[in-house]
Order: sequence, then C-alpha cells, then structure tokens
Amino acid sequence: MRNKKIHYLKTTLYSLIILASTGCNNPNASIGQVLKTNDLDLIAQKRKEVIKSQQEIYIKLNLIDNKLEELNANSKFPIVETAILKSNTFQHFVELQGNVKSDQLIIIYPEFSGVLNKIYVKSGEEVVKGQTLAIIDDGGLKQQLSQLEISFNLTKTTYERQERLWAQNIGSEIQFLETKSMFEAQKEAIKQLKKQLEKTVIKASFNGTIDNIIAKEGEVVYPGRSNLMLLLNMERMYVESNVPERYINTISTGKKAKVIFPLIDEFLETSIRQAGNFIDPIKRTYKIELDLPKNDFNIKPNLNAKVSVNDYTNDNAILIKEGFISIDSNNEKYVYKIYRKEKKNYVSKTIIKTGKNNGNYIEVLSGLSVDDEIVIEGMRKIVDNTIVKIIN
Repeated sequence: MRNKKIHYLKTTLYSLIILASTGCNNPNASIGQVLKTNDLDLIAQKRKEVIKSQQEIYIKLNLIDNKLEELNANSKFPIVETAILKSNTFQHFVELQGNVKSDQLIIIYPEFSGVLNKIYVKSGEEVVKGQTLAIIDDGGLKQQLSQLEISFNLTKTTYERQERLWAQNIGSEIQFLETKSMFEAQKEAIKQLKKQLEKTVIKASFNGTIDNIIAKEGEVVYPGRSNLMLLLNMERMYVESNVPERYINTISTGKKAKVIFPLIDEFLETSIRQAGNFIDPIKRTYKIELDLPKNDFNIKPNLNAKVSVNDYTNDNAILIKEGFISIDSNNEKYVYKIYRKEKKNYVSKTIIKTGKNNGNYIEVLSGLSVDDEIVIEGMRKIVDNTIVKIIN
C-alpha cells in the first residue's frame, strides 16, 4: 500500500513539473509536451488551438484562390501552366506470383523391403554425396551370398579345369558346356545378390541437408510406399512462376527481374534462366525459372514470392502523366501543345498515341517530340487555337 502511494506521488509530481515547464496557458507549447502531461483539460484546450489554426489556414487559402480566380476572370487570356518534354528511360514491369523451388529436393524411398535397423543422421544435418544415411535389415541375404560364393568358388575351379582339358580335346563337350553354364549362372546370381544388398544401404544421392526424418528405427519399410527422409540442397534453389501466354514475345530467357519476398521483407535482382516452351492448355500459361543468387536471407522452398519482370524498355521515351491527357468525342487522346505567333502563346489540340504505362507515367508513341511544350494545368478553360497566358 505504501509503495502505491509513493508511485502516485511520483506520477503527480512529474505531471506538475511538465505543467510548470510548459505552462497551462502557453500557446507555444508543443503538442508532444502537452500530451506528456496526460492532463485532459490541457489536451482538449490544445486541440481547440489546432482546429483554430487549421481554420485560419483554410480561410487564407480561400482568399488566395478567390483572388486568382478574380485575376483570371479579368485577364484577357486564360492562365495555364506548362511543361517542356524531355526524353527519359521508360521501363515497364509485369507483376507475377512465384514460388521458391529447389533443383535438388527429394523424398528418399527404400528400394528394399525390411526392418529399418539404423538411422545414422539427424534432421538438419549436412551430408555429402554417397554418405550412408540408414540401413535396412537384409533378411538373410548376406548368408545366402556367403553360401553362394563358396559354391561358386568350387564351380569356378571345376570350370577352369574343364576348360583346360577341353582346350586339349580331352573330355566331352556336353560336360564342358554344363560346367560353363553353371559357372556363368552362379556368377550372375552373385552379382544380383550384391545389387540387392546394396539396396539395403540408404545413401545420399547429392550434397545437401537432411530437412526431415520421417521413418523411425524398427519400422518395416516398403519400396515406393514408405517415406524415409527429406534431402534438400539449399544452394540449388530458384523461383518458379507462371506467365500468361500474351507475354510470350516479351518475357523470355535472359530478361531482368526483381524477386520480392514479402514475408521476410527482402528482395533480389536476378534474371530469367529458363522460359518454358509448353503452354498449359487450361491455365493458358507457361513456366519461367529465375536464378536465386547467393544471399544471407532466410529463403526456404515453397516460400511465396512476387516477381516483377522488365518486359519492355525504351531508353528515349517521351513520358507524361495520364492526368495531362484528354479524350475527345471520337475517343482520341489529345493534349494542348504551345506554339507561338506574333509574340503570343497559342494552344494547339494535338492528337497523340500512347503506349504502356508504369502507374505514374504513360509513354507517348506519336504526336509529341522532345522539347515540345504542353499544357499541364488549366486545360478545361481552353480550346484549340486559344491564346493563353503561361504562369510556371
């Protein structure tokens, strides 16, 4: 209870100090200072002051606007604002959705049925190609191989002896062929048994990381049915995206792009490493793959990405804002271009053809040239061949 009283006294004293420093009726006190007081009446008073200042600004702006209108009405010519056109580099981008993939991402399945005797790795462990990951019980194959090798050694000795005798025309041909047949059959049987035994040893097929161990020691596993573990190479990742078929001539291998990862708030500059040749008959899209340069970002397979592909570039483009363009009754786009005659400024309605836009500016393909002067403010007050007064 005593601690609560001390805390209350400290808080009150702090508020009084701020009030004393700012002054309850000080109109120059900043909003931050007033808010720190936590005083309801003082904050409400500051709000009224701000509203009053805002109203005064609106009144002043209104007076200025009215005076401009009055001057324009009394002026012999409409007042316009203009801009002189320059060439700029224009880039257009197509926005796509993408997904992080890996060239080397596999689920390891067994090729041999049996009990999973031992797992030698852990999740997250880095492995190298050929490293043993797990062992499956061979079900007695080793014993069969051992017995077959003993029998094979005897058959081999017999065959070699028969072969020497046959070379000296000693013995029957049938006996030699039977021995040879048995020798070759046992040799092949040993080869097949060794292949089967190799399948009991699960090895890494490439350098990578064990992302997840699915099976457990002691489980019975089956080829094609049992998932053992997930092996992933984090250095062989890329972004895959589907592109609408209408961009087939502009989005291709080698095009520059930006890959954005919204969830981790990162982006990379890259290029398209491959553009697919197959168009999905249902989605009407084709696939592209984009390289992921080495980076320190926390990028993982299946991470969502936004892909921005530069499908068009013009290094000498004439660009204007869409707000400067009007449309006439014939649905033609036009702007007012300034021309001078007898020391006066006239406007000429100029039909233009536009191209792509990037959200802020639109490309003018025809109708305007570099150093042309166009009207950007006051278009509603003029018509073709009007004399205007330029105020920039």
